[in-house]
Amino acid sequence: MAKSTTIAAIILGASAGVALLRFFNMPKEERDAFYQHLKRRTDMLLDNAEETVEKVEQFMDEIKYKGENAWIDKLLVLKKMFKDLYGSEQHYLL
Repeated sequence: MAKSTTIAAIILGASAGVALLRFFNMPKEERDAFYQHLKRRTDMLLDNAEETVEKVEQFMDEIKYKGENAWIDKLLVLKKMFKDLYGSEQHYLL
């Protein structure tokens, strides 16, 4: 595994760990609201599956055009994708 791949895996794992810690440290009401938001948004994305696939393909193309070792740029594209797909005015984990 290349050094940049290892660093990217560590950053991604740490981000997931922090998100889980924040989720489980939320008050139950906020956690339930966040969970309901995720369910509603996922249902909406599934209802508009064709549009969702097009959006994801655009983001994947953007990732493909980044350099092979541009992991930070690729992670920023993923962040932008998830923000576009699941973003809301309320920031649950921030």
